[in-house]
Amino acid sequence: MSAQSLSGISGLVAVNSLMAMVGGVLAALIAGRNDPGFVHNGALAGLVAVCAGSDVMHPVGALITGAIAGLIFVRGFTFTQERLKIDDVLGVWPLHGLCGLWGGIAAGIFGLKLLWGMGGVNLLSQIVGSVGTVIYALVAGSILYFLTSRFIGIRLTDEQQRRGADLTFHHIGANPEGEV
Repeated sequence: MSAQSLSGISGLVAVNSLMAMVGGVLAALIAGRNDPGFVHNGALAGLVAVCAGSDVMHPVGALITGAIAGLIFVRGFTFTQERLKIDDVLGVWPLHGLCGLWGGIAAGIFGLKLLWGMGGVNLLSQIVGSVGTVIYALVAGSILYFLTSRFIGIRLTDEQQRRGADLTFHHIGANPEGEV
């Protein structure tokens, strides 16, 4: 999808995706002190971040983009869990939100011909577009959160939590083959 069209698909997109994934894994491996959860998500962080610019970056720029994304994920996940005390067990916000924001900005940096990119990008446009998207997502998400919590509810009852969402809503356990 990063290539934006079938004609835009090239080896560059594939190589940059791989390079960003490697950068994310290596940075998360070091910053996360060999934690397997960080290492696996480091790969995803690199891939998320490179999406915006995989068709305009040089592979070294993609590697750096992925490495910074891996670091952002580890630090962002730790900060979200430990400092903010937000229960984001899968790290969705740091992985997709923060690494996606970084990737949009990184496309404007590493897509420049000055840094061996393909050109055709504008750093200021990338920053404005990326920050604008974050603001839109924050506003839209807040509105949806408010409406859902007000009219439908977003929490399970104590009994539903005890049983689990799989049994409560789908009437099937997590391990149905073991149920009688």
